[in-house]
Amino acid sequence: MQRREHKFQLKKSHIILIGFLLIFGGIWFFCKDYIGTIRDELFQEKNMELFENVEPTDEITMTENETPQVENSAETSVQPTPVVNTSNQNAFIGILEIPKINLKRGFVDINSSQNKISRNITVIQSSTYPDVDKGNLILAGHSGRGYIAFFKNLYKVQKGDTIYVTYQSMKYTYQVVNIYEQPKTGTAKIYRDTSKTTLTLITCTKDSETLQTIYIAELVNKQPVA
Repeated sequence: MQRREHKFQLKKSHIILIGFLLIFGGIWFFCKDYIGTIRDELFQEKNMELFENVEPTDEITMTENETPQVENSAETSVQPTPVVNTSNQNAFIGILEIPKINLKRGFVDINSSQNKISRNITVIQSSTYPDVDKGNLILAGHSGRGYIAFFKNLYKVQKGDTIYVTYQSMKYTYQVVNIYEQPKTGTAKIYRDTSKTTLTLITCTKDSETLQTIYIAELVNKQPVA
């Protein structure tokens, strides 16, 4: 009789332990994205503070060595990317803002160790910054789920929507003029009017594992940051 009671108690303790592990695992599963979001927001807030204190500096030229790569097409030309040499290479040098989807996110210098699609909205090689006349700033970001999916709602953006980029004490206003899809091959062809200053956004197409969506916006206004 004592043995049976001992066995029953042992099994009961195992059940309690397994139940505890399942509950803990469930909590971790549902909270990991939230924790990641909080961590990312703290990083974002700190870098926003650094961005506010960065003074404009001289520009240097970078060679092209980044993925995804941007291919030449009949409608675009590729120029070297001017890179701002800031004292803190991990601080934001600019901010992308899309009111339509409540996105406001900084981006770092192209030469920064944080300029990776797994950490930030990424400045793609072949870009020029907004202050370059007839240039093209190209930004890429993850869609889908998770705290690094900065472009998860980009699919809601339509032609005519407004996008802002703040860079070196100037606020640049763009209007979306074209949206198109391409196969996701690690490269992207940019079709734009090279007589205009443009912004290009690249992300994976919603609900597709094989396509990427490209958004072309043209500069319509610029003014000093108040």
